[in-house]
Amino acid sequence: MKIKIEKVVKINKDLVDASLMLSAISLVLTGTSEFSDATHKTKVMIILAVATVALIICRVWAGRQS
Repeated sequence: MKIKIEKVVKINKDLVDASLMLSAISLVLTGTSEFSDATHKTKVMIILAVATVALIICRVWAGRQS
């Protein structure tokens, strides 16, 4: 006897939109700021870019849920 369990993940669009705005603003501010080390700035920008792309994917996924 097999029992199939489905987990439904609901994504709040408002929370994703707010997080997306914050990550985009942080990315722009980091890009325009001066850092003492260029590699540190590059690492921070890559992390913020990955977060922004992940939030864009979540936003598309949330749009398909409704």
